[in-house]
Amino acid sequence: MEMYNRSKSYKIGLFVLNNSATNLAMFLTLYYMYYTQNILGLSGVLVGIIATCMRLFDGITDPIIGYFIDKTDGRFGKFRPFMLVGNIIIVTSLFAIFNTPLEFSQMGKYIWTTSFYVVYIIGYTFQTACTKGGQVVLTNDPKQRPLFSIFDTIYNTIIFTGGIYVLMSVIAPRYEAGLLSPELWTFVSKATVILSVGCTILALIGIWEKDRTEFFGMNKSIKLKFSDYVDVLKNNRAIQMLTIAASTDKLAINAMKGVSVYLFANILLDSKLQGSYSAMTGIPITIMGICGLFWARKVGLKKSFVVTTWLGMISTVIVYILGMTGASTTLFLTFMFIQQGFSAVSSPIVIPMIADVTDYELYRSGKFIPGMMGTLFSFIDKFVSSLSTTIVGFALAYAGVSKTIISPNTFISTKFNSVVLFVYCIIPILGFVASLVAMKYYELNIEKMKDIQDSLNSQKNEYEEELMDEKLELA
Repeated sequence: MEMYNRSKSYKIGLFVLNNSATNLAMFLTLYYMYYTQNILGLSGVLVGIIATCMRLFDGITDPIIGYFIDKTDGRFGKFRPFMLVGNIIIVTSLFAIFNTPLEFSQMGKYIWTTSFYVVYIIGYTFQTACTKGGQVVLTNDPKQRPLFSIFDTIYNTIIFTGGIYVLMSVIAPRYEAGLLSPELWTFVSKATVILSVGCTILALIGIWEKDRTEFFGMNKSIKLKFSDYVDVLKNNRAIQMLTIAASTDKLAINAMKGVSVYLFANILLDSKLQGSYSAMTGIPITIMGICGLFWARKVGLKKSFVVTTWLGMISTVIVYILGMTGASTTLFLTFMFIQQGFSAVSSPIVIPMIADVTDYELYRSGKFIPGMMGTLFSFIDKFVSSLSTTIVGFALAYAGVSKTIISPNTFISTKFNSVVLFVYCIIPILGFVASLVAMKYYELNIEKMKDIQDSLNSQKNEYEEELMDEKLELA
């Protein structure tokens, strides 16, 4: 009997599109504050606080949905129903947000956008929980799991790097008011809906074969309780440390993305440059990420995460120094490119690491709970990373621009520039430090995972032999 459960590489590639479907939605929500402040005329600080509260609500819904995923095992599998329903909710609510009727009163706009944001969060949790849990049934081969991150890196480059280029350099110039045009956001939201639905359908095809009972742990009837979350959080050191590392990284990345539009439009004074920069660096960053992830297949997920986090932190320090000293745009963008290249390795590695801690929990407690593990991770991750929107909102308020339209390609003030650079660099540096400290106590290196898979494989073989003996006795 084979030691590992493997999938064909193309099926892993298809399933990763489930993450792409939600990342397309995330790409659009990166402009949520920009849209509500500059199109709808709402307060940046108030919207930031609302968004943070909604993300906290998002975290609260995670364990609940994870629990029901683990309890599900019907004719349509464990994950596919949640993937499909989640995506329908996501695309419907996002389209409603970015097509808010302009004739509404200010209070009406707050109610409309906030209400649909709540609905969006529920759907987002449905689908993202399946990304984290579904990968566990696809493969448990330590050398194959990084393939998830390799595909994810390619897709994310297309979405976030290619998306910025298309938005800034292709779509925005078609509208006289550019990003300030409501019609632009109608078009972008329609495109997001179509692409997200398409990715979800392909992801369903990718996991279809493995979304069956025989791939759900040991096939033992272990009664799951909601209180199991407490035991996992208390005794599973691996998920404790991974959550700290990943959530602080996510806080850093979201903060960077939240002010990147201002970095180009109001510090470098060229909003179109963001699109050109994204187009020029997209492929090289993807290549860096893929090379790093192939390296991760040899040295293990933990080591590759730690090394690239160190390198990303060092390059971010250099970016901050260059920005504060007014260095040339070319030099500034060069080190920004280097930082993003290292991030292209460390960020996507987190998702297969969640699969590792899920297997560790099966090894530790005998319970196969991918839904709980993934959503418990998300609960804490979102609780910490939710602060990013509030940080951006208060940073803009501190710079004195929270209630004004921030015109592109315009110098605002020296104080504004300093605030943007602080959010773009210093917040991430603090996040990187927290990640490195957490990894000191994370034990699941490549050697440990091999031992865990050896043990699980032996237990599964013993269990299957017991079932065979019972059938022979009955016969």
